[in-house]
Amino acid sequence: MRIGVLANSLPAALSAYDEARAVSGSQVRVLLFAASGESHLSSLARHLARLFLKPGRWKSLRLIAAHRVCLLREPLSHPETLRRLRELNLDIGLHKSGNIYREPTINCFRVGILNAHIGLLPRYRGRSVMEWALLHGDPVGISVFFIDSGIDTGARIVLSEKVDVSHCKSLAEAKGYLFNLDATFYRRAVELCHTEKMNHQINDDSGRRFYVMSQLFQRAVEQCFNRQPTGGNN
Repeated sequence: MRIGVLANSLPAALSAYDEARAVSGSQVRVLLFAASGESHLSSLARHLARLFLKPGRWKSLRLIAAHRVCLLREPLSHPETLRRLRELNLDIGLHKSGNIYREPTINCFRVGILNAHIGLLPRYRGRSVMEWALLHGDPVGISVFFIDSGIDTGARIVLSEKVDVSHCKSLAEAKGYLFNLDATFYRRAVELCHTEKMNHQINDDSGRRFYVMSQLFQRAVEQCFNRQPTGGNN
C-alpha cells in the first residue's frame, strides 16, 4: 500500500510516517507543499527552518537522503501539485497539515485521505469537540475517517473509539494527549483498510457541527474536569 503523509513540516510528519511504515507491505512518503501565495523559495526556507529548529532533525535528514520526502513546489490545489500527486500513484493520504482539501486533491489518492478527529463521529463534528463532549457528560475519543471537502462530513468512518482522559490534569493536557495518539490511530486505520474484512461505519446526519467553545464554557468544563474523573473508560 502506497501512503503519503501530507504535512506542513517534516518534523510534524515523523510519528505518522513511523507508524505507517510499521504496516506490512507499506511504502510511505512525506509530502510537503507550499502555502497558498507562497513562492517556492519562501516555502523551501520555511521547511528548512522548521527542519533545523524542531526535534527530530537527524531522522528528518535521513528520510531526505533516502528519497522518502517529496517537496511540492506549489500549493495543494495548484495543477502542477495535482499532476505530481497523480504521478506518485498513492493509495491513502494521512492528514498532518492545517489544510482543508478540495475534491481534486482528494481524488489523487486511490482510496482517499484519512483524518484523525478528536471527537466521536458522527455526533461530534467541528471544533472544541472534546470540550463539548465533556460539557454534555459524554465520552471523548478519536475517529479516523476518509475526508470529503466538507467539515468532518466524510461518509466513511474507519474506526471511532472512546479514549480515557481521566489521568490528565487539565483540558489542555487531555487535548494534547488525544492529538498525540493520531499516529497510532492512523496505523490501525491503515491496517483495517488493508484487510478484506473492512466495514466502514457511516458518518450520517445524526450529529451536529460544533464551534469553538467560549472561554466562559471552557472555564466551567475545566472546573468539572478537575473535580472528577472524566469519560472514555472502556
